[in-house]
Amino acid sequence: MIFVQLSVTTKKEEPLLSRTMVKATLEFEKSTPSYPEAISLLATSLKSDEKLIAIRHIYNSFGAKKAEITAYVYSDEAKKQLIEPKLKVKKEKKAKAAKK
Repeated sequence: MIFVQLSVTTKKEEPLLSRTMVKATLEFEKSTPSYPEAISLLATSLKSDEKLIAIRHIYNSFGAKKAEITAYVYSDEAKKQLIEPKLKVKKEKKAKAAKK
């Protein structure tokens, strides 16, 4: 089992945008956890749904087994879709989806 520990350092309510800004520190053994892994860790720590969490940054120093996470926890999924930037879909994926 890979050792990963997450501790929330600050929470800041942003009522106008219906979200909470969360800063956390992440300690790990091997490589820096990916965004989906960090989202699942935050969801279990904050007792929230994974669909409502958006990670903005994972900052880590070279050689250190620690990372700083900046994330937002939204009150509902519609607000998240409205506010969060849309991910660009690569042309290859579009072509494969069109063939199916």
